[in-house]
Amino acid sequence: MNRIWTVLVMLLVLSMTPISANTECVEDLTGQTIRFYHFGDLSSIYAQLTLPVLNGFEDAIAYFNEQGGICGAAIAMEYRDTGGSQEAAQAAWDEFSLREDAYIMFMYLTEDAELLREQAAQKEIPIVVSSGSLKALYGDAADSPGWVFSVTPMFMNQLGAFCDYISENWAQFGIEGDPVIGHVSFLGALGESSDSDEARAYCESKGVGYAGARYFFPGVPDISPMVQGVLDGGANIIYTTSVANGPAQVAATLAALGLRDEVLVAGPNIVLDTSVMQLGGEATNGIVGQLPYLWWDEVEHPGIQTVVNYWSQNRLPQAENAVEALETRNVAYLVAWAAVDAYRDIMISTINRVGFENLSGRTFYDSMTSGQTFSALDGVITLTYSETSREPHFTRIGAIQFVETDSGLLPRILPLTDFVEVPDLKPGGADVVN
Repeated sequence: MNRIWTVLVMLLVLSMTPISANTECVEDLTGQTIRFYHFGDLSSIYAQLTLPVLNGFEDAIAYFNEQGGICGAAIAMEYRDTGGSQEAAQAAWDEFSLREDAYIMFMYLTEDAELLREQAAQKEIPIVVSSGSLKALYGDAADSPGWVFSVTPMFMNQLGAFCDYISENWAQFGIEGDPVIGHVSFLGALGESSDSDEARAYCESKGVGYAGARYFFPGVPDISPMVQGVLDGGANIIYTTSVANGPAQVAATLAALGLRDEVLVAGPNIVLDTSVMQLGGEATNGIVGQLPYLWWDEVEHPGIQTVVNYWSQNRLPQAENAVEALETRNVAYLVAWAAVDAYRDIMISTINRVGFENLSGRTFYDSMTSGQTFSALDGVITLTYSETSREPHFTRIGAIQFVETDSGLLPRILPLTDFVEVPDLKPGGADVVN
């Protein structure tokens, strides 16, 4: 039997403790239905990463309905696949925002959140996005915290945390010279969001140099000119803000050049994913990224146990082989579970405060900006927003590591540090270097 498949089957034996809401209900909503709205690219350039989000939402909603839903109300889901089209994203927003029970919407793409930032404020409907850019969360001048909230720290802040780590741990990588970052990332709002002036200055203050940036369209078959461009600038770290095939291409390109051991590949949380390991194979060993949440491999945690067991029972049996099974065992599936649980927690907190009949986007926004901490899946993800903050502020450094086991060499994603606070590097932020 394939060794990866063997390990996946072993996951079935994990114990599982039911996930309970952080807040007790004060109303009984038995007989009601509460809808969960989301939309984004499920079939185009981001699909390799995002498609499992649909499986995650389906499974999480089924699980929490088995646990009593939200104060007895059943959770139902409505979504649209936008195929990566901004016009389709706008159409989905136009349709859903007219619904009286669209108190909050979940999206996957930074570009969609930027597109709809002003409309969310006008219609008073909070948006929760997987990763938010400066423009989406705070406006271009970083002086207008809006109605868009991110599940992960902004990528520029994650880059700052990476530079903190590298400045203290560079010697352990055995790479010649002082650390110098070159950016090779997707072209667009997501890919270009790490390399800000503030993040660059912060990294340079930590002794991490800069070798420029090169961008490429997702799906371009050959990115060697972009990689070579930053190598020529002196990079011995390639930092990639890209997903799935992006980090895999960077690692494979360096391997083809015979430089995989001489150049560190790194990036934000999206580079640490099953899709990257699948597409890049052993060339991805050692990629360093961020873990602002707990990961699948941390099976001692009860929230992770719940997700792993439900996936094992409902997704694993449907797969014909290990590769197909692993396609759903990724960051999108995990974050989808956490998003549903956070939604449940925010909903209960808001109902308790204003009553079910008085729910609105504004009441959700008030709950989210109150400073209350929402601990999804017993702490798999912890979200705390405020009047001025639209993102989490803690992360860990992690890495892809191919580990020797009794079943052979297996890829895992493991934390290298405990949780640390990310620097605040938005314009005017507390840690900006003047």
